[in-house]
Amino acid sequence: MEMWKFGDHKHYTSLSLLAEIFGIPSPKSDLDGSMVSSVFWKDKDLTRIGSYCLQDVFTTAKVYLKLKGLKDIDIMPMYVTE
Repeated sequence: MEMWKFGDHKHYTSLSLLAEIFGIPSPKSDLDGSMVSSVFWKDKDLTRIGSYCLQDVFTTAKVYLKLKGLKDIDIMPMYVTE
């Protein structure tokens, strides 16, 4: 963790920063964590929130694979609603 904080005093680093370091496209598109509450309560758009979460999970998996030196995954599964 010390290596990824880049001298900051917080106890975490952002997924967006780790993705940038490894050359992985940012998981943030039209939504970020600060907007989820509004999208849920005002827009009632669970599909959009689900897609946002899926992008984060996919990016987390790609960062993990890079850290472990394992083969990358190319295709993000599509979010399916029913």
